[in-house]
Amino acid sequence: MKFLSTILFIVIAVFTQAQNSSGVIVYKEIINTKPDLKKAEEQGWAEWATMVPDSVVFQRKLVFNNTISSYTNIPIEENPDEQNFIKMMMRRYANANNETYSNSETGVFIEKKDFMGKSFIIKGKEEIKWKMTGEMKPILGYPCLKAIFEDTTGALEAWFTTEIPISKGPEKYLDLPGMILEVYISKEKRTLTASEITFKEIKSDEFREPTEGKIVTREEFHQIVKEKMEEMRKSGGFGGMGRPR
Repeated sequence: MKFLSTILFIVIAVFTQAQNSSGVIVYKEIINTKPDLKKAEEQGWAEWATMVPDSVVFQRKLVFNNTISSYTNIPIEENPDEQNFIKMMMRRYANANNETYSNSETGVFIEKKDFMGKSFIIKGKEEIKWKMTGEMKPILGYPCLKAIFEDTTGALEAWFTTEIPISKGPEKYLDLPGMILEVYISKEKRTLTASEITFKEIKSDEFREPTEGKIVTREEFHQIVKEKMEEMRKSGGFGGMGRPR
Protein backbone atom coordinates (compact mmCIF):
# COMPACT_ATOMS: atom_id res chain seq x y z
CA MET A 1 0.00 0.00 0.00
CA LYS A 2 2.85 2.37 0.88
CA PHE A 3 4.51 1.59 -2.47
CA LEU A 4 1.28 2.34 -4.35
CA SER A 5 0.87 5.62 -2.44
CA THR A 6 4.41 6.65 -3.39
CA ILE A 7 3.79 5.85 -7.06
CA LEU A 8 0.52 7.81 -6.98
CA PHE A 9 2.28 10.83 -5.41
CA ILE A 10 4.97 10.79 -8.12
CA VAL A 11 2.35 10.52 -10.89
CA ILE A 12 0.35 13.43 -9.43
CA ALA A 13 3.53 15.56 -9.05
CA VAL A 14 4.59 14.87 -12.65
CA PHE A 15 1.08 15.63 -13.90
CA THR A 16 0.96 18.89 -11.91
CA GLN A 17 4.32 20.02 -13.28
CA ALA A 18 3.17 19.19 -16.82
CA GLN A 19 0.03 21.23 -16.25
CA ASN A 20 2.13 24.15 -14.97
CA SER A 21 4.61 24.13 -17.85
CA SER A 22 3.01 26.84 -20.02
CA GLY A 23 0.56 29.70 -19.75
CA VAL A 24 0.14 33.43 -19.12
CA ILE A 25 0.90 35.46 -16.01
CA VAL A 26 -0.49 38.98 -15.62
CA TYR A 27 1.64 41.31 -13.50
CA LYS A 28 0.58 44.56 -11.85
CA GLU A 29 3.36 47.13 -12.04
CA ILE A 30 3.29 49.92 -9.47
CA ILE A 31 5.74 52.82 -9.80
CA ASN A 32 6.19 55.14 -6.85
CA THR A 33 6.13 58.62 -8.41
CA LYS A 34 5.79 60.74 -5.28
CA PRO A 35 8.43 63.49 -5.56
CA ASP A 36 10.58 64.93 -2.83
CA LEU A 37 8.64 68.11 -2.05
CA LYS A 38 11.56 69.74 -0.24
CA LYS A 39 13.83 69.20 -3.22
CA ALA A 40 11.09 70.39 -5.59
CA GLU A 41 10.76 73.62 -3.63
CA GLU A 42 14.52 74.16 -3.78
CA GLN A 43 14.48 73.58 -7.54
CA GLY A 44 11.48 75.86 -8.11
CA TRP A 45 8.78 73.39 -9.23
CA ALA A 46 6.93 72.84 -5.94
CA GLU A 47 3.56 73.81 -7.45
CA TRP A 48 3.88 71.09 -10.08
CA ALA A 49 5.12 68.58 -7.50
CA THR A 50 1.94 68.83 -5.45
CA MET A 51 -0.03 67.60 -8.48
CA VAL A 52 2.14 64.54 -9.04
CA PRO A 53 0.36 61.33 -7.94
CA ASP A 54 1.86 59.02 -5.34
CA SER A 55 2.00 56.19 -7.86
CA VAL A 56 1.02 55.02 -11.35
CA VAL A 57 -0.14 51.49 -12.17
CA PHE A 58 0.18 49.35 -15.30
CA GLN A 59 -0.43 45.77 -16.34
CA ARG A 60 2.02 43.50 -18.17
CA LYS A 61 1.85 39.89 -19.25
CA LEU A 62 4.35 37.03 -19.40
CA VAL A 63 3.66 34.28 -21.94
CA PHE A 64 5.77 31.21 -21.18
CA ASN A 65 6.53 27.55 -21.67
CA ASN A 66 9.43 25.38 -20.51
CA THR A 67 12.04 27.19 -22.62
CA ILE A 68 10.59 30.42 -24.07
CA SER A 69 9.02 33.51 -22.54
CA SER A 70 7.99 36.92 -23.80
CA TYR A 71 6.98 39.87 -21.65
CA THR A 72 4.82 42.66 -23.10
CA ASN A 73 2.50 45.49 -22.15
CA ILE A 74 -1.24 45.19 -21.74
CA PRO A 75 -2.53 48.39 -23.42
CA ILE A 76 -4.42 50.79 -21.19
CA GLU A 77 -7.30 52.97 -22.27
CA GLU A 78 -6.92 56.67 -21.65
CA ASN A 79 -9.69 58.22 -19.58
CA PRO A 80 -11.02 61.25 -21.53
CA ASP A 81 -12.32 62.69 -18.26
CA GLU A 82 -8.90 62.56 -16.60
CA GLN A 83 -8.62 65.67 -14.44
CA ASN A 84 -5.04 65.31 -13.29
CA PHE A 85 -2.98 66.40 -16.30
CA ILE A 86 0.31 65.58 -14.58
CA LYS A 87 -0.85 62.06 -13.73
CA MET A 88 -1.91 61.50 -17.33
CA MET A 89 1.41 62.76 -18.68
CA MET A 90 3.46 60.69 -16.25
CA ARG A 91 1.45 57.57 -17.09
CA ARG A 92 2.08 58.10 -20.78
CA TYR A 93 5.77 58.73 -20.19
CA ALA A 94 6.33 55.80 -17.81
CA ASN A 95 4.28 53.30 -19.83
CA ALA A 96 7.02 52.73 -22.39
CA ASN A 97 6.30 49.91 -24.83
CA ASN A 98 9.14 47.74 -23.56
CA GLU A 99 9.36 44.05 -24.40
CA THR A 100 11.55 41.12 -23.36
CA TYR A 101 12.13 37.76 -25.08
CA SER A 102 14.04 34.83 -23.62
CA ASN A 103 14.82 31.39 -25.07
CA SER A 104 16.84 29.22 -22.69
CA GLU A 105 17.24 26.49 -25.29
CA THR A 106 18.97 28.69 -27.90
CA GLY A 107 20.47 31.18 -25.42
CA VAL A 108 18.73 34.12 -27.13
CA PHE A 109 17.77 37.05 -24.89
CA ILE A 110 16.44 40.32 -26.32
CA GLU A 111 15.17 43.51 -24.67
CA LYS A 112 13.33 46.25 -26.52
CA LYS A 113 13.37 49.57 -24.71
CA ASP A 114 11.47 52.68 -25.75
CA PHE A 115 12.98 55.96 -24.64
CA MET A 116 12.01 59.49 -25.67
CA GLY A 117 10.08 58.26 -28.70
CA LYS A 118 12.81 55.95 -29.98
CA SER A 119 13.17 52.16 -29.78
CA PHE A 120 16.36 50.33 -28.91
CA ILE A 121 17.20 46.62 -29.11
CA ILE A 122 19.60 45.15 -26.55
CA LYS A 123 20.78 41.58 -27.03
CA GLY A 124 22.32 39.44 -24.33
CA LYS A 125 21.37 38.79 -20.72
CA GLU A 126 22.58 40.89 -17.81
CA GLU A 127 23.88 38.45 -15.19
CA ILE A 128 22.18 38.69 -11.82
CA LYS A 129 23.84 36.77 -8.99
CA TRP A 130 20.88 36.01 -6.75
CA LYS A 131 21.34 35.26 -3.06
CA MET A 132 18.72 33.20 -1.18
CA THR A 133 17.42 34.64 2.11
CA GLY A 134 15.25 31.81 3.44
CA GLU A 135 12.25 34.16 3.79
CA MET A 136 8.87 32.92 2.57
CA LYS A 137 5.44 34.36 1.77
CA PRO A 138 2.42 33.32 -0.32
CA ILE A 139 1.53 35.01 -3.61
CA LEU A 140 -1.72 33.95 -5.28
CA GLY A 141 -1.70 30.89 -3.06
CA TYR A 142 1.79 29.79 -4.13
CA PRO A 143 4.51 29.49 -1.46
CA CYS A 144 7.33 31.79 -2.54
CA LEU A 145 10.97 32.10 -1.50
CA LYS A 146 12.87 35.40 -1.44
CA ALA A 147 16.11 36.03 -3.31
CA ILE A 148 18.05 39.30 -3.39
CA PHE A 149 20.75 41.00 -5.43
CA GLU A 150 22.63 44.17 -4.53
CA ASP A 151 25.15 46.33 -6.35
CA THR A 152 26.19 49.99 -6.35
CA THR A 153 22.95 51.08 -8.05
CA GLY A 154 20.58 49.56 -5.50
CA ALA A 155 18.85 46.35 -4.50
CA LEU A 156 16.56 43.81 -6.13
CA GLU A 157 14.12 41.57 -4.31
CA ALA A 158 12.53 38.61 -6.08
CA TRP A 159 9.93 36.14 -4.83
CA PHE A 160 9.74 32.84 -6.74
CA THR A 161 7.81 29.59 -6.45
CA THR A 162 9.15 26.13 -7.17
CA GLU A 163 5.57 24.95 -7.71
CA ILE A 164 5.94 26.46 -11.18
CA PRO A 165 9.32 24.84 -11.94
CA ILE A 166 10.38 27.19 -14.74
CA SER A 167 13.27 29.67 -14.44
CA LYS A 168 11.40 32.63 -15.90
CA GLY A 169 9.99 35.93 -14.70
CA PRO A 170 9.05 39.48 -15.70
CA GLU A 171 11.42 41.66 -17.75
CA LYS A 172 15.07 40.59 -17.40
CA TYR A 173 14.55 38.89 -14.04
CA LEU A 174 15.21 35.17 -14.56
CA ASP A 175 17.43 32.27 -13.52
CA LEU A 176 15.91 31.28 -10.19
CA PRO A 177 14.73 27.69 -9.52
CA GLY A 178 11.10 28.56 -10.16
CA MET A 179 8.80 31.20 -11.60
CA ILE A 180 9.31 34.74 -10.24
CA LEU A 181 5.96 36.13 -9.10
CA GLU A 182 7.17 39.42 -7.60
CA VAL A 183 10.11 41.78 -8.07
CA TYR A 184 10.95 45.03 -6.29
CA ILE A 185 13.53 47.32 -7.96
CA SER A 186 14.62 49.82 -5.32
CA LYS A 187 16.45 52.32 -7.56
CA GLU A 188 13.36 52.68 -9.78
CA LYS A 189 10.83 52.42 -6.93
CA ARG A 190 8.96 49.78 -8.95
CA THR A 191 7.15 46.63 -7.87
CA LEU A 192 5.98 43.91 -10.26
CA THR A 193 3.52 41.46 -8.71
CA ALA A 194 1.64 38.58 -10.34
CA SER A 195 -2.10 39.21 -10.15
CA GLU A 196 -3.40 36.37 -12.31
CA ILE A 197 -2.03 33.03 -13.57
CA THR A 198 -3.62 30.98 -16.34
CA PHE A 199 -2.11 27.64 -17.35
CA LYS A 200 -2.78 26.65 -20.95
CA GLU A 201 -1.06 25.51 -24.10
CA ILE A 202 0.89 28.31 -25.79
CA LYS A 203 1.32 28.29 -29.56
CA SER A 204 4.62 29.39 -31.08
CA ASP A 205 3.10 32.49 -32.70
CA GLU A 206 2.05 33.80 -29.26
CA PHE A 207 5.68 34.50 -28.37
CA ARG A 208 6.82 37.95 -29.43
CA GLU A 209 10.48 38.43 -30.37
CA PRO A 210 11.34 42.17 -30.57
CA THR A 211 12.91 43.20 -33.88
CA GLU A 212 12.12 46.90 -34.38
CA GLY A 213 14.63 49.37 -33.00
CA LYS A 214 18.25 50.46 -33.13
CA ILE A 215 20.61 47.71 -31.96
CA VAL A 216 22.83 48.96 -29.14
CA THR A 217 24.83 47.47 -26.29
CA ARG A 218 23.55 47.83 -22.76
CA GLU A 219 26.35 50.29 -22.02
CA GLU A 220 25.47 52.39 -25.07
CA PHE A 221 21.82 52.52 -24.04
CA HIS A 222 22.71 53.63 -20.50
CA GLN A 223 24.91 56.38 -21.96
CA ILE A 224 22.10 57.57 -24.25
CA VAL A 225 19.72 57.75 -21.27
CA LYS A 226 22.28 59.52 -19.10
CA GLU A 227 22.98 62.19 -21.71
CA LYS A 228 19.30 62.80 -22.45
CA MET A 229 18.33 63.02 -18.78
CA GLU A 230 21.16 65.48 -18.17
CA GLU A 231 19.88 67.54 -21.08
CA MET A 232 16.37 67.51 -19.59
CA ARG A 233 17.62 68.53 -16.16
CA LYS A 234 19.48 71.50 -17.63
CA SER A 235 16.39 72.59 -19.53
CA GLY A 236 14.20 72.17 -16.42
CA GLY A 237 11.97 69.51 -17.99
CA PHE A 238 9.66 68.14 -15.27
CA GLY A 239 12.17 69.13 -12.65
CA GLY A 240 14.19 66.00 -13.35
CA MET A 241 11.24 63.75 -12.43
CA GLY A 242 11.41 61.52 -15.48
CA ARG A 243 12.59 57.95 -15.07
CA PRO A 244 13.63 55.96 -18.14
CA ARG A 245 12.28 52.44 -18.34
